[in-house]
Amino acid sequence: MKVLLIGSSSDIAQYMIKNASNEHDFIELTSNPSGSHQYEINVQDESTFPAIEGEIDGLVYFPGSINLRPFSGLKLSDFQTDYEINVLGLIKILKHFQKQLAQNSSLVFISTVAAQVGMPYHSSISLCKSAIEGLCRSLAAEWSPKVRVNCVAPSVVQTKLSTRLFRTESQVEQMNSRHPLQKVGQPKNIADAIEFLLSDKSSWMTGQVLHVDGGLSTIKK
Repeated sequence: MKVLLIGSSSDIAQYMIKNASNEHDFIELTSNPSGSHQYEINVQDESTFPAIEGEIDGLVYFPGSINLRPFSGLKLSDFQTDYEINVLGLIKILKHFQKQLAQNSSLVFISTVAAQVGMPYHSSISLCKSAIEGLCRSLAAEWSPKVRVNCVAPSVVQTKLSTRLFRTESQVEQMNSRHPLQKVGQPKNIADAIEFLLSDKSSWMTGQVLHVDGGLSTIKK
């Protein structure tokens, strides 16, 4: 199974690579390559996209941003930058590789719990991820039955992208306490959900948003 991992330097992608079964042939595309096995790309520049031989069985788009500030503190350029990374980058990737998507291939996009639950300081990221969920449903309808398209919507996950949210013990405790399961997500939690959506175990799922968020989107305690 040939799977493109866009933004493969992310902690979640690296967990998948290190722990996946041998049936996966991961092709890593990243803006921050650490080895010759990775392709260096800029999701805003199609000329950097590599030529991949043969059909593609799966694709996961990881690039994103955590721009948590009051609406009054966000400039128009902040919204534009977040949208270019989260949404337009994804669209460019899909347009570039669409013709190579195999029969029964599976695409996975990354959303956020904030696309469903209103949260202060999330206006930019909520806007971007809501757009991704809409794109997911539209493409799932347009590309079925050949291609399945689903989203994973996490709450906060302890990764290098979210390091500033976990600088102190009190921050960690506060983040844990916000979730009904009293803990934040780990890369494994999201990687397992992505693996499920890529696999035949989810072969009757498309156009869905899989919430992996410690219960935050549906439970109030």
